[in-house]
Amino acid sequence: MQFQQPEAPKGCGRGRRHREGGAHGCELSIAIAVGGPLSVEAHAAVLEALDDEYRARAFYLAVLERFPGAMPFAHIVESEERHANKLIEILRAYGRDVPANAYIGSGDIWRSVPAALACACDLAVKEEKHNEKLYEDSLLPQVSAFPVITQVFTKLMLASRERHLPAFQRWAAAYRHRK
Repeated sequence: MQFQQPEAPKGCGRGRRHREGGAHGCELSIAIAVGGPLSVEAHAAVLEALDDEYRARAFYLAVLERFPGAMPFAHIVESEERHANKLIEILRAYGRDVPANAYIGSGDIWRSVPAALACACDLAVKEEKHNEKLYEDSLLPQVSAFPVITQVFTKLMLASRERHLPAFQRWAAAYRHRK
């Protein structure tokens, strides 16, 4: 069966924001300047943030394996890669080891992809809401003494809230109405 994409919902194309700032305007351009040692709490927060970005990216890649070119996964997976790279940059700036993405190729992640694309978008909505709350409630308080990391975390949280979440919500509706 051939997968056919519905027409793009309003506000989900590769318009001005994409050209100017990466997929859905999520480009991060923060220089990492180390001002002192990384605390145990801040290090744990960066690792938890990276794990969350890794998990989301792996799920979005698994969706794309099942539904090649599916929107908005095709664009947002690129953002997740950039987000992970920014966190990796932080770890390297502080001389910390960078863990591999243990979720890539995971059968559990692949099996979690639903048979319907609208349902995959619904799961992505839950993931993006979780991501936003994770940063807001847990991770940001752990890095308050590190302004650059706070800035990165804030941008990642806002990307989830203001770009990824609305895109997945719009596409879920579009996939449901394409019949």
